[in-house]
Amino acid sequence: MGSSQDVMRLYITREISGNFSQIDGWSVAKSHTLSGYNQVFFIERFKNGMKELVKLGVTFDRVVPQSLIDFMTMGLPDVPSFSNRQNRFELIVPKNTDISVVPESWKIHYMNTFGYEGESLVWNKKPVRKEKEEPAKKQAVPKPA
Repeated sequence: MGSSQDVMRLYITREISGNFSQIDGWSVAKSHTLSGYNQVFFIERFKNGMKELVKLGVTFDRVVPQSLIDFMTMGLPDVPSFSNRQNRFELIVPKNTDISVVPESWKIHYMNTFGYEGESLVWNKKPVRKEKEEPAKKQAVPKPA
């Protein structure tokens, strides 16, 4: 039986692949778990002769933690440096997350599956598809003779 952590990691993987498609050449080069569900992914691709690197932070916290921002902005010795590349920072967070500590130049992706209602993290279920209701058939009423 899987743990809840495995399920949350599955949702993280789905959110990443929804924003960074393999069809467009994106691949996850490396990932680091900071604490709990706070993770940093290094996503890269070659495009037009340049290597694009996205440092992507993922959190389920109500407020984006400063520690996640700090980890993403510091230089990491195990990440290769390329002189001919474009770098950018992005985050994936639940809807209604407090992003006040995030620098303005960073791109924010809001999760499709999770969001905050007040202080509670809720799962945004897909709406139930309702079948088209057939109009009620009228019964044939015999005419009086």
